[in-house]
Amino acid sequence: MADVDVLVIGAGVVGLALAQGLRKAGLRMAICEQDSDDTYYGRPRDWGITLHWGFELIAKLLPPELHSHIDEILCDPFYKQSEQDADLVTYAGHTGKVLIRTPASTARSVSRKKMRRLFSQGLEIQYAQRLVNIEISDDSATAVFEDGQRLTAKLIIGCDGSRSRVRSMLVDPETAKVKKLGINLVNFGAKFDQETALLIRKQHPIFSNSVHPSGYMYFLRILDVPDPDEAESWTFQNIFGWKGAPYASDFASKTEQTQWLKAKASEFAQPWRTVLSNIPDDTVFTIDSINTWRPVGWSASPLQGKVTLAGDAAHASTPIRGQGLNNGLEDAVQLLGRLSSAEKTDEGLRHGVQGYEEETIERGRRDVDLSESSALGMFDYNQLLNSPQAKLGLKKSQASDVEPVDSGTSTPV
Repeated sequence: MADVDVLVIGAGVVGLALAQGLRKAGLRMAICEQDSDDTYYGRPRDWGITLHWGFELIAKLLPPELHSHIDEILCDPFYKQSEQDADLVTYAGHTGKVLIRTPASTARSVSRKKMRRLFSQGLEIQYAQRLVNIEISDDSATAVFEDGQRLTAKLIIGCDGSRSRVRSMLVDPETAKVKKLGINLVNFGAKFDQETALLIRKQHPIFSNSVHPSGYMYFLRILDVPDPDEAESWTFQNIFGWKGAPYASDFASKTEQTQWLKAKASEFAQPWRTVLSNIPDDTVFTIDSINTWRPVGWSASPLQGKVTLAGDAAHASTPIRGQGLNNGLEDAVQLLGRLSSAEKTDEGLRHGVQGYEEETIERGRRDVDLSESSALGMFDYNQLLNSPQAKLGLKKSQASDVEPVDSGTSTPV
């Protein structure tokens, strides 16, 4: 007999939200995480996420007593968004000219750290459980962990991120590898002096983006506001990206990386020139590459029907347009609905999983393709206004959006 009905591998935001939904539906579930605490591939950090169409899905997953605290996940819970500042504005970094206004009145800027804190409540998460194998029998699958623990479930769901170990067991390991787009990104939080902090929020109280003809993108977001009256206490998310060199290996030290970034200030107009100049000298960040994984389907896998994927494990997108988490929450809602309504038999469960996979693979392929086009367009200044970021804005994609779009929710200016 299986230990649980469903075993979730990965305690990121999607895994936690799905686990909450499974628990609310009365299914026996367990959730395991390979890291020992709130880290990201072993690195502790927080960052902001833009939730748009995915924000409304959270109510379908969290129990009411947790959802009543949903405002606590906002990056700045003190700020009341108005129609005047509901656009995500993309500027030309070298001149300050407005390039795109993306309507974002339904978007919410949320903190990953705060989401994990809220979504973890009431769950018994087993940390430091690194998956090494999955064994199957006629009616179940058993997860084998590095420390020797074994957990058997009717269904195992891999929610373990873009470099998913579950995916590498579900499909061919070579096929499971991510695709590198040749784009580098740094993503870190920083505090500034009062004058600089107020300058950033004068530009936009929530978030703004800038692109540069030299191939740079610089996105700024308010990430944490402990005290709305103490600008020095505010933390801002800094996302700076570029295509090609330099790579992480080109720098001799973290200090050299930070100085390289600060030196870019001279190429930008205000306010980005001041902000880049005032990044603290002791700021440490990691240079990451933007990767994707387009689902290939796994119906031929021996694990099919007993193991499936959700979130970045199922379809890893670029961070441009913020589709990743929104789609991950859609996965959780779709899978939960099919599991809840399925007949409580092995055959019923497999049928529900199959229907979920057909939907999420089609949707995942579409959004991964769009996210790649968005990312490549963001780092090609001359093609920016032809990119999905400009033409689709933040709206949920449809099948027709894979083809060139003539109009959309974003307005090139």
